[in-house]
Amino acid sequence: MDKAARFKKSILYIEEHLHGEISLELAAQAGYTSLMQLYRDCYTYTGHSVKEYIRKRRLSVALALIRAAELPLAEIAYACGYSSQQALCKYVKSATAMTPLEYQKNDACYYFPAYDSQPVRQVTVTTDTIPKTLHTAFYFPEPDGIEHRALQALSALLPGYKGRIFGRGGQPRSGESCYKLAVEYDYEVMDSFAGSVFQEAAVHPEVTRTFAKTTVAHKEAEITQAWNYLYGDWLRLSMFKQDEGGYFEEYICKGSAVNKLVLYLPVVKRPDYNSIRVTYCDDRLFLTASRSGEDAEEQAAAAVISSFSIHNPGAIRKGGEFYVSQNGLNCTCGVRVEAAPVLPADCGLELLQLAAGRYAVLESSCCSDGRVFGEWLDSWIRENGWNRGKGPAFTTYEINGSHDPEKIQMKVWIRLENVKNR
Repeated sequence: MDKAARFKKSILYIEEHLHGEISLELAAQAGYTSLMQLYRDCYTYTGHSVKEYIRKRRLSVALALIRAAELPLAEIAYACGYSSQQALCKYVKSATAMTPLEYQKNDACYYFPAYDSQPVRQVTVTTDTIPKTLHTAFYFPEPDGIEHRALQALSALLPGYKGRIFGRGGQPRSGESCYKLAVEYDYEVMDSFAGSVFQEAAVHPEVTRTFAKTTVAHKEAEITQAWNYLYGDWLRLSMFKQDEGGYFEEYICKGSAVNKLVLYLPVVKRPDYNSIRVTYCDDRLFLTASRSGEDAEEQAAAAVISSFSIHNPGAIRKGGEFYVSQNGLNCTCGVRVEAAPVLPADCGLELLQLAAGRYAVLESSCCSDGRVFGEWLDSWIRENGWNRGKGPAFTTYEINGSHDPEKIQMKVWIRLENVKNR
């Protein structure tokens, strides 16, 4: 039995005991693993601590029963493992900012599905202390290979250095690309950088933060894939959001060569939750482009924006609403328009009319790839007895006059049939 299968057995034990006291030791035994390994696996597979996972699952089940309005609160509380009706009310208020009665009357839904997926890679969440470091910048005319050049320059400058090395991309200047390296600080090291190819030396104090981390081989394609997973898949469904300080990488050396990297993403517990609601939406018109391949989304988005800037600069609605739909390596991107613009022949763009109707909508302040949220929304539709309409799930991003990721509203949409199946 592989590791993922063992973890699912632990999750099955938890699901079967949500109504009462859960022994984490027995949950670990159900998955033929240790308690400490269960703690680590839960972060890796779900992005949540074991206790946070249980809390959210209990609340999700309880709120579904509250919405059904068929049982008294006290009975729902005991059926979902709460010690009292008051305890249930406290958790409902904390998570939704509503009392159970207010939630029952509101059209927004709190939903946290049971885990049923496969991780791409190991992720750990730990509180680490990064020592006092000296940060420097390495500039080079070409971006390709700049990281390797920076490390070579560092090795030549500090032969025999055995301390920790951190790195991340920097901001280019005057046509030159930048890569930033940081080493453990001491006076001798700082003196070595004076007059070297490294610039902008600055001392950063010791810092202790919570990080989501994953280890990867020192290969560019694997590093890119690992960052995409950490940001795009793991983070957006976890109990965390990115904290201040920015991401970075630590180089793990074997002899004089870099063997692997540890990716560090500073995180902090997320204060909000993703809201799901069923709503009626009027017709909407988008001007779209479709592309295929690894960078299909970037190419499709660039095609739409380029056409607007040249042919119809005033056609985009105020505030801006962008459309993205993905199916494997195929991607369609679009911008909402008030009316059908005049398109030049063979421009490669199409008008997409989204019909009026009832939609299940998941709203999130996490500006990210909506595909996993689409799977989450599909699960909610099945569990709540709706009939899924025709057409793919799609994501919209509402700019609202700001390109700050914190202010962009993401919504994932799935069309519904008008009648529930139960």
